[in-house]
Amino acid sequence: MVKLLLPLLSLSLLLAACTTPAPPTPVKTVASVSVVGASTLKIGGPASLTATAKDSGGNALSGQTFTWTSSAPNVVSVDAGGTLTVKRLSATPVILSATDGDKVGTLSVTTYGLELTMGTFNSAPGSSDPKIGTAALVKFRAPGSATAINGSNAVQLSGPADVSDLKLQIGPVTGAQDYDWDASIQAAPVSGSYSAAVTVDGVNYTSSDTLNAASLLGGFQNGSFQLTGSTGYTLSGSFASGTTFFQPVLLDKVNSDAEPIFFDFKPIVSLPKSYSFSPAIPVSTYTPLIESFNQDYSSFAALTPEEFNLSVTVLPATSVN
Repeated sequence: MVKLLLPLLSLSLLLAACTTPAPPTPVKTVASVSVVGASTLKIGGPASLTATAKDSGGNALSGQTFTWTSSAPNVVSVDAGGTLTVKRLSATPVILSATDGDKVGTLSVTTYGLELTMGTFNSAPGSSDPKIGTAALVKFRAPGSATAINGSNAVQLSGPADVSDLKLQIGPVTGAQDYDWDASIQAAPVSGSYSAAVTVDGVNYTSSDTLNAASLLGGFQNGSFQLTGSTGYTLSGSFASGTTFFQPVLLDKVNSDAEPIFFDFKPIVSLPKSYSFSPAIPVSTYTPLIESFNQDYSSFAALTPEEFNLSVTVLPATSVN
């Protein structure tokens, strides 16, 4: 057996020595990355992106792995496979990127649909009967080149607590955007996930948000609202931390059937400050309220903060003689 094996072994070694090594696999050089997907995205709707890497000759490369990122993941987030989660209304375009090595492809997107923001209502803080309730803000942007939102479209709100006391609607308005908010001490705040749904022009829209029941906006502090005749007032005091906008309201103490008087919704200022208004209000005695907000609920020019908190503080009475 030894004599038979040795020649076979020698032949095997000779064949191995004469075998030409396989050429190395060419390295694929990525020259560009492109991203394809819809440029307008519906909140809550399904959406995904596709990325393609190409070489310098414009040939698509297979088997590439991309790293996905979003410039505003709180508005539109993207997972490792390019699947999108559309969460909020965009104020400026969101840039979605796919990276392969040192090459990046991007897609600019905007969002539309229904946006829900939950929060708390701090009623009469510092009084003998303070209450804590729930607040909700909805904003809506129509798709495409819409110039009107038709009909009075009720928003259905649901969550871990009974929020049926909050009445919200979208439309009718001229233009492509609308908003509404409500707050109630009858709806005690319960932390958790809430959902909103509305049908506008035959299309269903949904949104969701998380309520943090422990997050409160403090009341107006050491406040005084003094009417200076029937066309002016002076406001003094200080706004609680987190307040960005406010609105004074007068309740007629003499005529209980009179409608509340709402003054302009304004950004906070240094106090004391005097204001004038028109038309003149009737001679009477009034209870002033200061509504404080943590955001400009009417704005579409900036991203909506992810909490909608407000407080209402009751101030000493004031009169027009």
